[in-house]
Amino acid sequence: MKLYLGVDIGSSITKAVAVEDGVIVGFTSITTMDPIAAASGAVGKLLAEHRYRLEDIVSIAVTGGGARFLKVRELFGIPLVLVDEVEAIGLGGIALTGKGRALVVSMGTGTAMVVVEDYGRSIRHIGGTGVGGGTLLGLGRLLLNKHSVEVLENLAERGDPSRVDLTVFDIAGGPVGVVPGEATASNFGKISDEARDEDIAAALFNLIGQVVGVLAVFASKAYGMERDIVAVGKLASSKLIVKAMKSVASIFGVEIYFPDNGGYCTALGAAYKLARR
Repeated sequence: MKLYLGVDIGSSITKAVAVEDGVIVGFTSITTMDPIAAASGAVGKLLAEHRYRLEDIVSIAVTGGGARFLKVRELFGIPLVLVDEVEAIGLGGIALTGKGRALVVSMGTGTAMVVVEDYGRSIRHIGGTGVGGGTLLGLGRLLLNKHSVEVLENLAERGDPSRVDLTVFDIAGGPVGVVPGEATASNFGKISDEARDEDIAAALFNLIGQVVGVLAVFASKAYGMERDIVAVGKLASSKLIVKAMKSVASIFGVEIYFPDNGGYCTALGAAYKLARR
């Protein structure tokens, strides 16, 4: 067995994956602490959960915002390789989908968009938005005093965003151009004292999914990737985010793919780079 490990040290969560022959064979995550402790803990947990041996590991790739703070060159006696986060996002996106080209939309604390072409030989960061998971958690605390994505989503599933969001129908009495009447004209544009917490939570997911979805749609059209959008990151596993993004995509005739294990995209991409050498 020859394993390549990828570790993504994020601001709140550190994720680790094990790759053999280009395929994920194990993954885990822990809360981020000190970068060294987080990387060591994630690797140790991965080994323990899947009963791998240290001698099975060829090398460990580290990436993410916390990777730059690592002051060691090895973990458990195994060499560390620092992988650029943008490159890891891009490689992870095509590894998860088998595509040769993709617009990878990585929804973390904010949202980054990466264009990948020629099976990863060309990877470019084309921009993004500050709207992402951090926005959801920050506004969730401010407006609803809720502190986790899971709690917010459970609340939002019982809500109705149309009680908070102003629709195109509310303003124009029907569709406008390609935009249907039920589409959002103004996020939180109809908020009132009667809005329930459930409705506000639902509108928060609508806001984030629609903002990211619209940006992804327009970016895909600019780069000719209307059938190659890949959404990854923790938020890409949220049913309400997926619903909002797919709704936006359908208006403009664009497809967005949400791969399994998309939350581990960046860690996978880092490991995938080592395995491709």
